[in-house]
Amino acid sequence: MRQEFLTKQVGTVQLQGGSSFSPAAVMSKKRAEELGASLASEVSCSSAVPEELLACLRDVPALQLNAAQTKLLAVRGPFQAWGPVVDGVSVQEHPTSALHNSRFHKVDLMVGTSAEDGLISRAKHIKKFEELQGRTNSKTAFYEALTNSLGGENGNLFVQAAAAWFYSMQHSPSPSGYNVFSRALENATRDHFIICPSVKMASFWADNTRSSVFMYHVPEQVSQTSIDLSVPFDIQLVFGLPHHPKTEQLFTAKERSLSLKTMHYVVNFIKSGNPNHPYTFSTKSFSETLPPWPRFLPHPTGDNYKEFDVSLQNRKGLRKAECSFWSDYIPTLKASTGNIAGAGLQLSEDGDEVLTSPTEQSKLFDMFRTSVTQSKPKSEKDAYN
Repeated sequence: MRQEFLTKQVGTVQLQGGSSFSPAAVMSKKRAEELGASLASEVSCSSAVPEELLACLRDVPALQLNAAQTKLLAVRGPFQAWGPVVDGVSVQEHPTSALHNSRFHKVDLMVGTSAEDGLISRAKHIKKFEELQGRTNSKTAFYEALTNSLGGENGNLFVQAAAAWFYSMQHSPSPSGYNVFSRALENATRDHFIICPSVKMASFWADNTRSSVFMYHVPEQVSQTSIDLSVPFDIQLVFGLPHHPKTEQLFTAKERSLSLKTMHYVVNFIKSGNPNHPYTFSTKSFSETLPPWPRFLPHPTGDNYKEFDVSLQNRKGLRKAECSFWSDYIPTLKASTGNIAGAGLQLSEDGDEVLTSPTEQSKLFDMFRTSVTQSKPKSEKDAYN
């Protein structure tokens, strides 16, 4: 957007599902070229000249391109998809750099997340697509791809091992352990790419501007019981799908009531920068049925958020332990292992990393992986492999 437009016309901003702090917000030029080459190879386009490669891709039918891309996402990770590239022209710098250098406009912010975010839903649809294509080993490949996504663009094996260990503590050795472990991997990717970057955005905005910040989250039980329209449930609520003549019968009376309150919140926020009342000069809500929504504040006990369920409860510390893992522990791990992650490693036939040269660097990774996975139930590790 042009600076004049932002300065004169934008007073509020609503972010739904992710933020500028997400690892998937932008990608490097090298990564974009690799994705393009992989897609081209999948549809039998081959040329060392970029213009010829693009011309070949443009001639491929859209459905064929989509099927090829879906297959690649299922194998290499549903979160390592296409995205903006910092080219110095359209995207002049990384969004986090712009934020930390105070190149932003102070506006009131509403930021929201959902347990069944659009990216999570897309990932599951990719897995189902693979199964429909007859690739019966897609379930294992899908969760292996999720694990690979956690390592970032460079595939940091230390991060993958640490994340697998941390999230494996959420399940116990039982016959259903594999399914729970699979869910834990979904939780890890959602936390890393969506929820924790959103919490970080709320915290940054509240701490660095004088603007009002409000946060919400749609919990898992609400997302799973809602009708599947391939649209995140918070979007359905905000845009009034439970009240549309063609879809209202698909929702319960409680969901229609929740949608009405959600729309009131959003309309109030758009008008005044505060979801609790529609006018900046007012301190009271005109709706007696609208529960108060506290601001997200820049101090340790100020991490308030509204839970979008039928009771509209106020809560604190959304995924606090998990976000501390990603924002505090993982950066330290990367800083201390950055030059040796993946050194001397390759995949064995059963999918495990094995040492190809017993250097001091590769020995360190082997020791690290052993230390963080020793408490993981072997039966479930075998099932995952």
